[in-house]
Amino acid sequence: MQKFLPWSGVLAGAAWAVQLFAATTPDDPADPRAVTVIGDAVVANYAAGFALLAGVLFLVLFAAATRRGLRSREAGESTYSSVAHGGLLVAAGGFGALGVVQIALTNAARAHDAAATATLGQLALIGWLPALAGLIAAFLGVGLGGWRTAALPKWFAAATVVLAVVGVLGPLAIVVYLVLPLWLATASVLLAVRRSTAPDRPAEAMV
Repeated sequence: MQKFLPWSGVLAGAAWAVQLFAATTPDDPADPRAVTVIGDAVVANYAAGFALLAGVLFLVLFAAATRRGLRSREAGESTYSSVAHGGLLVAAGGFGALGVVQIALTNAARAHDAAATATLGQLALIGWLPALAGLIAAFLGVGLGGWRTAALPKWFAAATVVLAVVGVLGPLAIVVYLVLPLWLATASVLLAVRRSTAPDRPAEAMV
């Protein structure tokens, strides 16, 4: 289990990537064609929704791996690892909520309910914002913690802090939306490699 944990980020990133490419919804949920557009891609839209729900599990596991990786190198207080862990859990909750909305939206389109489709479509457009809030906190914890503790390469830590800043810059946050699978996969590999080359601290020191 311990050896698998760091790699769970790769699976979480894959789940997010499935959502990116599979979800088929119109730019304007109020478009009269919305029901048809979504209904014609039922399988892909269900896949997007259930992929996000699966991503919740993987992201929770990755949150544990991230906390462990940072905490094992923190001298005393566990500020950075706690922020990273909490942020990823919030992001996981956001993923789950977005997945439920995606599935409900697909159900509404299948039932040819234009009003429900329009309403749920609006939620789907902004439904990733709770996850974004969690990711910004996680990026700060991982980036600053990875830099201070050398748990991660400085280039990756710096890039992660930049992503946290980009995440609060309004429309530019789309960058986070698009690069998240790559970030999760890279973070997973780096944590797994660092863990294999550095012994863990005693369990009592990681409380």
